[in-house]
Amino acid sequence: MKPKRPLWLRAVRVIFIAHLWFWGIIAGLSLLYSFVNPPLTPLMLQRYLLRGYPLHHRDYITLEKIPKRTQNMLIAIEDGNFYKHFGFEWSMVREAYERNQKAGKIRFGASTLSNQLARTMFLTTDRNYLRKYLEIQTTVIMEICMTKKRMLELYFNYVEWGKGIYGIETASQYYYGTRCSRLSRDQSMKMISILTNPIKYSPQTYYNSPSARQRYNLMQRYF
Repeated sequence: MKPKRPLWLRAVRVIFIAHLWFWGIIAGLSLLYSFVNPPLTPLMLQRYLLRGYPLHHRDYITLEKIPKRTQNMLIAIEDGNFYKHFGFEWSMVREAYERNQKAGKIRFGASTLSNQLARTMFLTTDRNYLRKYLEIQTTVIMEICMTKKRMLELYFNYVEWGKGIYGIETASQYYYGTRCSRLSRDQSMKMISILTNPIKYSPQTYYNSPSARQRYNLMQRYF
């Protein structure tokens, strides 16, 4: 009879196999999503099942039809080095970690557009270190499997813009009754300004949020 492996060795093996499965699933879906638009995401299901948010009819829009000015606004406000980095801004990560350590809980983030897309498409919005650990791995796999332009297109179409409102085209129709391509400069700025907390604020109430006001003022200055 073969001697049993030590418990710690068996645990390591199980953890390693679980990681292989996770990496394989994320890689497979990332390759699929490079060409196919997913009908649902974990975030949509989480909001629907746990919070009861409705699932509004979604309108998809290709990146080419989103005004370049709107794209530049989003990148400038959310992740200025999006096209240059490989998913992370390590100086911001270090700073956020130190601030969270002082606060005693996760209050500050350093999420790039890639990180935000990773949790929108594959994970949840829960703030804990396990999710962040999985988010790091998911981001790396996405950066390998997808082009930056495809990632930006998916971000615009799946990010949360309100209760049950996903994607800029859906949000444009919901808040302004017009297509994204016809949004005015001011409307685009208000839409992007609320991405820090789209559940609590809308383009009509963005001024009640200090962070949204700050983002709006920055865009007003540079765009």
